[in-house]
Amino acid sequence: MAKSVTKISAWEKLWIVIASLFAVAGLTFIVFGIIGSHWAVSYSDNWILTSEVAFTAKIHLSYRWFGTILLLAGAIISVISLNFFEKKSDADQERAERRAQRMKIIQESSKPTENQTEGAQEVASTPAEEPTPAE
Repeated sequence: MAKSVTKISAWEKLWIVIASLFAVAGLTFIVFGIIGSHWAVSYSDNWILTSEVAFTAKIHLSYRWFGTILLLAGAIISVISLNFFEKKSDADQERAERRAQRMKIIQESSKPTENQTEGAQEVASTPAEEPTPAE
């Protein structure tokens, strides 16, 4: 069986990496938010919770909400980019199939049938008469 190899463009790779970075950053913030609130140490020793308080003062979002937003942004970017590049590859594939069909029709029409002979055919012709001028 022949393997179907798909080529991934550089732009597609770039958008996949960007979406992945958003998703990983979002998951990291969500995990830090969960760990910070459930870590069984005193508040002064909980560096995650103290940094979250400073982060919330500037951004007005906790680690969990900020991570959720980043995760959703990564998912939206990946859905949009994958949809765009899939439509583009489908159009390229359909274009190649139509070209193959046209080439097949051209090849079939160029083959001589049993009544035809290959090459040029000489056709008898008579010279046209020139019209006489009217006086």
